[in-house]
Amino acid sequence: MTKIQFQLSIKPSKQEKAALGKCGFVPAIARWVIERSNAWMERCKILVKKFERTLVGATAKLNLCFIRLMIKRLAVPS
Repeated sequence: MTKIQFQLSIKPSKQEKAALGKCGFVPAIARWVIERSNAWMERCKILVKKFERTLVGATAKLNLCFIRLMIKRLAVPS
């Protein structure tokens, strides 16, 4: 196992929002990427219930979910 280190996205101040012409909620720069990936994972029915006994099995199901997602996006529409 390796530790993953990341930096939190900087929250824009009120002055920075005003300079950009925005007000209210402004999403963080990189956070939406992770949340979008989590939303895609929740669509996989195989991941709805957690029956895996090992980390290897759980990782394999996650990989299959994303492989299936990539194949659907790469497929030529007919």
